[in-house]
Order: sequence, then structure tokens, then C-alpha cells
Amino acid sequence: MKKKFLAAAIGAMLVGGSAMAVEVAQGGKGDVLIAPMFMAGGGWTSEIKVINTNPTDSAVAKVVFHAPTNSAELLDFLIFLTPGDVWVGTVQQNADGSVGIISTDDSAVRVTDAAGCPTGTGTTGITANFAAPFTTGYLNVFETRMIRGTVPTPYSKASLVAAYSAACLAGTPITTALTDNVLTGSVKLANPLNGNMLALPMTALANYDNFTYHSVGRYTGFFANVAASNKAMVEDAIWSSDYVIPYNNAAGQYTFATITFPTKEAFYAPSASGSQYTPFPGTPTVGYTVRDEEERSLTTTGCSVSPCPVDSPSTLPAELNIIAITSGAGTSTVGQLFTQTFTKGWVNAAPFSEVSDTRSKTGNNNLGVVGLPGLATYIQWNFVGSTLQGAWNYAPKTFTPGNF
Repeated sequence: MKKKFLAAAIGAMLVGGSAMAVEVAQGGKGDVLIAPMFMAGGGWTSEIKVINTNPTDSAVAKVVFHAPTNSAELLDFLIFLTPGDVWVGTVQQNADGSVGIISTDDSAVRVTDAAGCPTGTGTTGITANFAAPFTTGYLNVFETRMIRGTVPTPYSKASLVAAYSAACLAGTPITTALTDNVLTGSVKLANPLNGNMLALPMTALANYDNFTYHSVGRYTGFFANVAASNKAMVEDAIWSSDYVIPYNNAAGQYTFATITFPTKEAFYAPSASGSQYTPFPGTPTVGYTVRDEEERSLTTTGCSVSPCPVDSPSTLPAELNIIAITSGAGTSTVGQLFTQTFTKGWVNAAPFSEVSDTRSKTGNNNLGVVGLPGLATYIQWNFVGSTLQGAWNYAPKTFTPGNF
């Protein structure tokens, strides 16, 4: 009897804990998706894919594209995903230099704002240019709410749009029971000029629990969105003190790293409140330690505590920072890190920030740790014969917040 009681108590705590705070979804399904980078221009396009994995209920979500420099909103629209549905769109640069997205998918429905709610009817598909011609940036997908029992069989996009609009106009509350962790997605970079293709799953956050009826044409960020989880909780979920970035920049090989701060939201500074960390929306710095395959490292003379920067610490001024890791001598800058005589190895990239003095959930172990909430990736391009091949991965984090 005692064993059964203990097991039940532990199970209850685990279930309760999983619903108490936002966290990175280990299975890749959540109610918020973050793509740390998209890219267009020079022959490159970015295919964005969002999937509703719920086989019986519909999901409405808002797709928001942000500028790489300061999170200014470039474009937003709603997608209406019937059970098991997929939305696909492509970011591309046009002949006139503008950048935008094209999607003939019927899940993208162009609706207009009416009293803070979308209209009950709209136009299928979307072809729209960004507010500014940025060829890189990042994007968020916020699940607005699930729609259950109001869409007839066969599932109709028109009835889903109408049901969502009616619920919004009626002021029907969105509760955690209507914010399932069912969304997953990916970004695929493709360039027909060199035949290269890179794919990366979006980072999925579970238990964000949005409570806002999203419409169109209104800035949607973590600081301004009404949800069960605030921005500080999101920062706890994606916190890291440093990243491991493998590199190979021998002849014909190229390595790039990206570091994205999706909660920085400098566009609305200083009104973008809710961040736990004073470098936001300022300019954090990063220290690099470059290591080769022989366990040798490049560090600053006189540095006695690892990780040590190669040169004076570089800044990470943007919300999407792209760093080329290059062999040869030179002084590291915002967008370039020199590895001197090393051609293969790994880089420890350690953002410098104030020590975290808060945490949104008891047990999150970022309390008292120096670091920043961010997402890091690396792209490795290799020439195999005359063909350029590449791989795009998340950079391993040497410190991961969690519960214990």
C-alpha cells in the first residue's frame, strides 16, 4: 500500500511539474516553435514547414518573421491547421531585391483584423513581401488555440476560420486545456545554384500556454503576449552558459555559427520588459576558446580561468548573430572568428552576462550561473569532389537548465 501511495505521489508531482512551466520539448512537439534562422538571396530559399500532429482536433497558429538586427516584425499571418495538417511556405528574394514569402497552401488564409479579431472569412494562400528586405532573420510560431468539436467532417478550412473568428469575437477564454503541445516544424535551406540543401528542426517549447487570440498586423512577442508562461520562463527554458561549435575550415571547407536571442526583443526597448537579464536589450559579449584536434587551445595571454577569449571579447549585437569561423591570423570581430593555424577542432563560445539572480521555476539550475537565453547552431560546408555538401545542427550546450 505504501509503495502504491509513493508511486502515485511521485507521478502526481511529475505531471504537475510538467505543466507548471515552459520547457524545451524533448520530443520536438510543443505550442511554440522557434526557427533560429531563415535565409534568402544568392540563390538561397528557406522552406518553412509547420505540422499539426493532432489527428482529431484543429490548431490555429500565428507565424511571425523578425528582423535579425532588432526583432522588428517583418511579416505575420495566421495558419489554420486541420487535424494532421501541414502548412508549407517558402521565403525567397525577388528579382527587384525585395524579400517575402510565397505559399499556395490552403492552411495560410489571409484574414483582416476586425475589432482585434480576424474576420470569419479570408483568401487562401499568401504571397507577401517583408516590411524590409532582410535576407536573414528568425521566426516564431505561436499556437493560438485548439478548435474542438466545431469543425464538421470533412474538415473544412472555411469552417475552421469561422469558428476561430467567432470564438474571438465572443471573448471565449483560452485556457491551458485548449493549448495542446502538438506543433512541430522545420526550416530547409536550398540553393539550386550549387545543389546544396540544409534542414533544421525548429526548437519546440512545450507548456507555454498562450491565452491571446492572435490577429494580424499586430506585433507578437514574448514580452507582450498574454500566456501562462512569461518571458522569464522562456528564458529559463533556453538558457545556456556556453556552446560547443565543431569546425573544419581546411581548404574547401567552411564553418559558420549562429547565435539567436529570441527573447531580446530590442525593437520595443525599453518597453520589452520581462527579461531577467540586464544585457537585454543591450549588447552582450562572447568569449571564444578555439581548440584543435590535438587538444591544444588558443587563449589570451595571462588568462587563468577557462573559457578564455582568443582576443578581446567580441560583441553579439544582433538578435541573430552569424559568425564565420575562418583559418588564418586576424583579430576576431562581430562576424568573424579566426582560428590561426588550427583547421579542425571545436570552439567554446561563452556569452558573458550577469549572474542570473532569479528563476521562474523551483529546481531550474540556472540560478547563480553566468550565461544567456539563446539558441546556437553551426553549419558545416564541405566539398566532396566538385560538389558542395553541408549539414546544419544545433550546437551542443555544455550547460543545460533542468530540474533536480
